[in-house]
Amino acid sequence: FGTIAAYAITTLTPSTTPEAYWFIFLSGAIAICAMILPGISGSFLLLVMGKYEFILNSVKEFNVVVIIVFATGCAFGLLSFSRVVSWLLKHYHSITVAALAGFMIGSINKIWPWKEVVEYRLNSKGEEKPFITQNLLPNEYAEVVGSDPQIILAVIFFMVGIAVIYLIDRLTGTISKN
Repeated sequence: FGTIAAYAITTLTPSTTPEAYWFIFLSGAIAICAMILPGISGSFLLLVMGKYEFILNSVKEFNVVVIIVFATGCAFGLLSFSRVVSWLLKHYHSITVAALAGFMIGSINKIWPWKEVVEYRLNSKGEEKPFITQNLLPNEYAEVVGSDPQIILAVIFFMVGIAVIYLIDRLTGTISKN
């Protein structure tokens, strides 16, 4: 379930949404949940909800009302969702951990390094930015994009990541035993 949900989230494209205060509150509550869920980015969720640039502009223009509504939504989301996750871990530990691991696996779609840009968009400054991308296998990447996929470097960083996680796990296991 976690894998399918995270994969589905990563394939969403930005949409136009209301600028009403209730939706800004909801955007904050949803985006902040990404701090708790591994593999899901709060910034990406704001992009999907069409509120990323809106919130950034509100901060830049110091729109106090929008900032307070968004921050209140963040506080509400963090406090309520952390309690839900805590309760799930307490009562359904194995299933919850499996779902969280699934979120990490499903989100690989978003961080997959070999992508082809299918469609661009213009940002608020008039600059062209990638909008919709398509994942490619490394050999397809070399053919379509014309760049070296640097597979060896990707494998090295993958192994370094596994080693770092293993070392952290060993260190925390050693520390907790003492």
